[in-house]
Amino acid sequence: MQELKFANIFTGSEWIHDQSIGIENGRIKSIASVDDISVKSGFLCAGFIDLQLYGGGGKLFSNQTTVDCIASTFEEHIKTGTVAFQITLNCSPKNTMTRAIEACKNYQGKGLVGLHLEGPFFNPVRRGAHQEEFVQKPDMALVESLIAETKGLPTYLTIAPEMFESDVLDRLINSPMMLSIGHSDASFEQANAAIDQGISRITHLFNAMSQWQSRALGIVGTSFSSQAWTSIIVDGLHCDFESVKLAKKLKGDRLYLITDAVTHDVSGPYFFSQRNGRFTNDAGTLSGSSLTMQQAVQNCVEKVNIPLEEALRMATVYPAKVANLEQDLGSIEVGKRACFIHFTDDLEIEQVWYDGEPSLN
Repeated sequence: MQELKFANIFTGSEWIHDQSIGIENGRIKSIASVDDISVKSGFLCAGFIDLQLYGGGGKLFSNQTTVDCIASTFEEHIKTGTVAFQITLNCSPKNTMTRAIEACKNYQGKGLVGLHLEGPFFNPVRRGAHQEEFVQKPDMALVESLIAETKGLPTYLTIAPEMFESDVLDRLINSPMMLSIGHSDASFEQANAAIDQGISRITHLFNAMSQWQSRALGIVGTSFSSQAWTSIIVDGLHCDFESVKLAKKLKGDRLYLITDAVTHDVSGPYFFSQRNGRFTNDAGTLSGSSLTMQQAVQNCVEKVNIPLEEALRMATVYPAKVANLEQDLGSIEVGKRACFIHFTDDLEIEQVWYDGEPSLN
């Protein structure tokens, strides 16, 4: 049995000290106190989970719906602590969605925990950098096709609920898909009705959604007044750090981190230019990010004054719950997968473990 001995470990719920973690077949078999600690500096925590990641290493999944793109994404983002991710597809035509589903099902590598289809059922006025020609009005035939094709594949679907007929929305809500409200101009009343029907998630707070106004609270207001899990991009570009601070006060433990990270790829319909860490499309619209989960956690601590423990939970414990992964990932507990990050005291990464094995670092 492999053993890792650390002086300081954050489990996801508490700090424990001078502990040995026993690992067998890639899972945590034991956690026990020991005297001969091999690593005294920094701390160990669970690996990060990113539920909205578009690609990596120069391969954007929206352009290259291949297993190689998924592997390239893992290889890049494991370096900054992401051990699990939902590969994400921009609003795309049906044949591209089919290829994306097939690639995810055929992928035999590391890191992938599902597919995030961001689209195509958007409100065009809130499409952001997604191409309008690929936005589709939801109909039962297309919804049934997606449900059938994604069977067996954990799939997260971001939608604008106000664009649906009630029977089509009901079909999706009662399917295995994980639904989230996003790229939507829904009113406060419409968004709350969708949550009451069973949609429990909201995609990238403040971005591509109806805003909070004095007499029209929009989706932002719905997020703040509900228990819906809500993702946020903490890069200082998608929303001001002061907005993140307010959101954290209002959302508490229902706010979690995503990167929305893209990469430079000119091989397909989605091409984003990068300048000073900012990705935009040809129209100048903000288009994904260059963020990593490591940077997002650091920003939460250093820019938003969120306690380290809570910032770590926003990248581990909470996304595991959102995506129904808490039996395997998100915290350091006996029985869970041995996916860890060793941080220095300055929040730099020393090492990452994936199922007990050292990563590419």
